[in-house]
Amino acid sequence: MASNQATPDTIVLIHGLWLTPLSWEHWVDRYNKRGYKVVAPTWPGMEGGIEDLRRNPDKVAGLGVTEIVDHYDAIVRKLDRPPIIMGHSFGGLFTQILLDRGLGAAGVAIDSAPVKGVLILPFSELKVAWPAVKNPANLHKAMQPTPEQFHYSFGNLLSEEESRAV
Repeated sequence: MASNQATPDTIVLIHGLWLTPLSWEHWVDRYNKRGYKVVAPTWPGMEGGIEDLRRNPDKVAGLGVTEIVDHYDAIVRKLDRPPIIMGHSFGGLFTQILLDRGLGAAGVAIDSAPVKGVLILPFSELKVAWPAVKNPANLHKAMQPTPEQFHYSFGNLLSEEESRAV
């Protein structure tokens, strides 16, 4: 990445766990209309769309923080100048790590996942994570929330039908 310290002209958007870049689609339009180039790549292994991922969640089994952050690190380093990096949930955590690596002109972490060692979580976050973490055998598996779990944790401002469509 070049060391040009000019005003950022690019925004990198990083989605969270159990989501895809489609969660940013309206933000991409919004920032494009304001003159920014917007990059919203998917996590490695999630190419091919949500239906493909639902059919074969093992594509992301064993994928860890290091692999995902390194993926975004490579994307950011290819840009002409440091971007604004924005992430939601685990994407917020990845944003913080990228900034710690010296990448990005600025960062925004929206409802960020906690960093390793932070053990105090609200009940709602524990309820969301519990289906995946309750069984140690799930450690390196790809877990997918049920439609009801997804609605509770991500689609709770949508109708049940809209949440299922997302």
